[in-house]
Amino acid sequence: MKKRMIGLLAGLTIWMLLTGPQSYIQAADTDDGSVGKKPGASKEQVKETKEEAYIQNYDRILRTMKERMSSAPKTGDPTVDFLYEMIPHHMAAISMSENLISYVPNGNAEVKKLAETIIREQTDGVSRMNNLLERIKNSPQIDIAQEEAYLKGYEEAYKAMIARMEALRPTGNIDKDFLEEMIPHHEGAVKMAENVLKFTLNEELRQIAKHIVDSQFTELEQMKKLLLIIK
Repeated sequence: MKKRMIGLLAGLTIWMLLTGPQSYIQAADTDDGSVGKKPGASKEQVKETKEEAYIQNYDRILRTMKERMSSAPKTGDPTVDFLYEMIPHHMAAISMSENLISYVPNGNAEVKKLAETIIREQTDGVSRMNNLLERIKNSPQIDIAQEEAYLKGYEEAYKAMIARMEALRPTGNIDKDFLEEMIPHHEGAVKMAENVLKFTLNEELRQIAKHIVDSQFTELEQMKKLLLIIK
């Protein structure tokens, strides 16, 4: 019993080290991605348990994104507001993609490639946005009327995205789960980026927002096609 308790405490310590502020994802429990696999469990039971663990991680990622986006400061400047909001949105996309790869490393090749592209592009996007934010956050171009109009469009896009992402249910296929999660997430990003383009005069942010619209619209088309062929 003493040895078992020591083992449990050691496992808990490792989990705490893996779960940090820079990532929303909790690692899979076993090398092959099957979580909580019991001796004698059938293939279908393992599959269900694995999907349950994947969905639990998705729920954590979504909850963290909501907390960070809803607590983003309102600065009086739509440009700065957008950066505070979109950085945690991008971070969630990265963690959602890492979650997929963690649990189905040998799943659908096209879905995995898409997830890897999202990780690469949005990691770069977070870096660009953080860099811009550090340079302009202390000197916002305050226009309360503009910010109010901007926030109205932002809130509409945010609430629609969250409602759809929270309403999702497991499909029995983690690749399909991922696509159904990422489609409303991407659509939210496109709407938010299109919204800020109506208000920002910052050329660097305009380039970032246009890239979000173009790249994520292309990925949306790809995801919708994949969703039709994955059973």
